[in-house]
Amino acid sequence: MARAKESDRSESGKSILAAGTGILAVAAVGFFLIFQFAQSQAEQNLTRWHDRLNLVADSRALEVAKWLNRHIASVEELAADATVQLYANQSTSGDSGFAEGQRGYVFALLSAAAEREGFHEQRAIDQVAANVKRPQRAGLAIIKGDGTPLVATTGMPALRPGEWPADARGSFIALGPRLEDKTPLVLFGARITGEGMTAATAQDIWVVGARPLNEDFLKTLEQPGAASKTGETYLVMPQDGDIIVPLTPLAKGGRIGDPRVDMAAAFAARQPRGFASLTNYADTEVLVTGRELSAPVPWVLVRTINADEAMAEIIERRNSLMITLSLAALFVLAALVMVWRHGVSRRLETAWREQAALSAKNEALSRFLQSVSDNQPTAIAALGDDMTVQFANKHLGNVTGLPVAELNNRRLDTAFPSEIADKLRAALDKAVAGEATSQHLRIQKDGAEQIFQTQLLPLKAEGDKEAAALLVMQDISDLVAAKEQSETLFKQLVSTLTQIIDARDPWSKHHSDRVADVAHTVAREMGWDNDALESVRIAGQLVNLGKIFVPTAILTKQTPLTEEELALVRDSMQKGATLVAGLDFKGPVAAILGQMREHWDGSGEPEGKAGDAIEPGARVLSVANAFVGMVSARAHRTGLGFDKALDILNGDAGTRYERRTVAALQNVLENKGGRERWESYTTVLETDAK
Repeated sequence: MARAKESDRSESGKSILAAGTGILAVAAVGFFLIFQFAQSQAEQNLTRWHDRLNLVADSRALEVAKWLNRHIASVEELAADATVQLYANQSTSGDSGFAEGQRGYVFALLSAAAEREGFHEQRAIDQVAANVKRPQRAGLAIIKGDGTPLVATTGMPALRPGEWPADARGSFIALGPRLEDKTPLVLFGARITGEGMTAATAQDIWVVGARPLNEDFLKTLEQPGAASKTGETYLVMPQDGDIIVPLTPLAKGGRIGDPRVDMAAAFAARQPRGFASLTNYADTEVLVTGRELSAPVPWVLVRTINADEAMAEIIERRNSLMITLSLAALFVLAALVMVWRHGVSRRLETAWREQAALSAKNEALSRFLQSVSDNQPTAIAALGDDMTVQFANKHLGNVTGLPVAELNNRRLDTAFPSEIADKLRAALDKAVAGEATSQHLRIQKDGAEQIFQTQLLPLKAEGDKEAAALLVMQDISDLVAAKEQSETLFKQLVSTLTQIIDARDPWSKHHSDRVADVAHTVAREMGWDNDALESVRIAGQLVNLGKIFVPTAILTKQTPLTEEELALVRDSMQKGATLVAGLDFKGPVAAILGQMREHWDGSGEPEGKAGDAIEPGARVLSVANAFVGMVSARAHRTGLGFDKALDILNGDAGTRYERRTVAALQNVLENKGGRERWESYTTVLETDAK
C-alpha cells in the first residue's frame, strides 16, 4: 500500500512537472511571437513613413519642374518670335541701321515678356530709391555667344564669358553667377534659329532669361498641410562621392552654393526614389528619398525627416503594443494556471457526465439552426475548402434543384453549369484566403433567368465538419428588372426633353445630341469609367435645357446677336443647371452644367474656379459644346470647319480650356476617325434650317 502511494505521489509529481514545463514553454513561445509581431508592426510603420516621404517628394518635384519648364518655354517662345529672329539676323549681317531702328521695339517686347513671365523683381525695384542704382537680379536679353548683349531689359545681370553655357547645342537651364546676397541665379537660354538666318548667327545669338531662386521659386518646395516638425525639402547638385552643392536654403543653415558633405543627399542623387536612413549635412540621422526633375537640369530634389521624429512614433507604438500584448499573455497564463490547479483534479469526472448532455444540446441546437436557416429568404450553405457542402438550407436546394440531403457532403460546383462553377470556385479560393467576395450570378431555371447576389464570406468552423466559407445567395431578379426599367424610362425622358428643347431652334436642332456624343467620345478617349461617361453624356443632352428661358426670336435670329442677347443665351446655361439641381442623377450632372462657363485659368463664371477645382465633366463638356457650336451652322453664320475650330480651341488651351481635353479631341479627329464620324455636323440640312 505504501509502495502504491509512493508511486502515486511520483506520478503526480511527474504530472505537475510536465504541466509546469508545458506552461513555461507556451509562455516562452507566446512572448517570442509577441516580440515578432511588434517588430513587424514597427517595420510596417517605417514603410508608412517611406510612403509619406514619397508623396511629398513626388508632389514637390512636379511643382519645381513645372516652374522651370514654364520659364524655359517662355524663353523658347521668344527665340521663335519672328521679330526677334529678324533683329538678330540684321544685327549680325551688318545692317546696323535697320537693327538700331528695331532695337526699341525689341526692348519693349522683351520688357513686356519679362513682366508677364516673371523675369523681373518688381517689388524689390519699387523699394529702391530713385537716386540709387537698381539691383540687377532678373531680366531678359538677346546675347551673343561671347556674352555681349544686343538688347537687355532693366535689371538683367551682366554675363561674362564662361558664366553661361554659350556652347550648348540647344535650349538650356543652368546656374549663373551668384548674386551679392549669395542667392543662386538660374539662367534659361534658347538659341535663335529660323528661316533666313546665317549659320554663324544660328550658333552665336541667344535669348537668355535670368531669375534668382528666391521666394517665388522656394514656394514650390513647401508642401501644403505638412505636419512633420523636422521635414525638409531642398535642391542639390551632386558632386563626387558624398559631396553635394546645395541650391536652396537649408533648415540648419549653411551657405548656398558651397560644396559640403551630405551623405543623405548624395544617396538621393545616386538612387532617386530610393529610401534610406543616413546622416545629412548637419550630421543628423534622417530618413531620406530623392527625385530627379522632369526638366533639363542635373539637379536632385531631396526630402528628409529627422529619424528621431519618425522612429519615436514607431518605437512608442511598438513598446505600447508589446506591453499590452504581454500583459494580456500574462493574464491568460495566470488564468490557465489557476484553472489547471483548480479544475484538473475535480472536473474530469464532471466533464464525462456533461458530455452526454452537451451532445444532446448540440443536436437540439443543430435542429434549431437548421429550422431558422430554412425560414430565411436566402440560400445558405457552409462550404469546405474543397467546395464540399457541410451545411445547407432548403432554399439552396430550390436553387440547385436537389434535395438538401443530397447536397450535404457533395461538392457544390457539381450542381451548377461549368461557367457558374468556375466563378464559385474562384470566389471560394478568395474566401479561404480571408477575402469576402460578392458577385451577381445569372442562373437559368425552368426556362427563365434568375439573378442571384452571391456572397462568399470567410468562415472558420471546426469540429466534426470543418467549414471554410459561408455561401449566401439572394434572388434579386425583380430588383434588377425594376432598376433596368427605371433607367430605360429615365433615358427616354431625357431624350424626349432634349428633342423638345432643340426643336425651339431649328438651326441647332441636333446640338444637344451632338454635344453629348462629342463629350462622351472625348471622355472615353481620356480613359473615364462607365459611370463618369454616362454622367457627361446626360449633361451633354441637357446642355440646352436653359434655352426654355430664351425667346424663340433670339434663337432663330439671322443677324449677329447683341451683347444683351448673348448674355441671355449664356445665362441660360446656369439656369439649366439650377433646374436639374434637385434631381437624383448617378453622377454630378448638375455640377457639370453649373461649371461649364468656368475657365481653366479662373477667369470664368459663375464662381471663378480654376484648374482641377473645376468638375472634370464640365471641362470636357465646355470643349465639346464650343466645338459643336463652331463647326455647326447657325442662323447668323456658317460653320467654321474642323481645322479652324481646332485652331481656336488650341489657342484657348491653358486659359479657357484644359489642354489635355483639347488634345484628346484633336487625337480623336486626327487619328480615331472623328472627322468622318462628325462630318455631318458641318452640313446644314434643309429640314434643319426650316
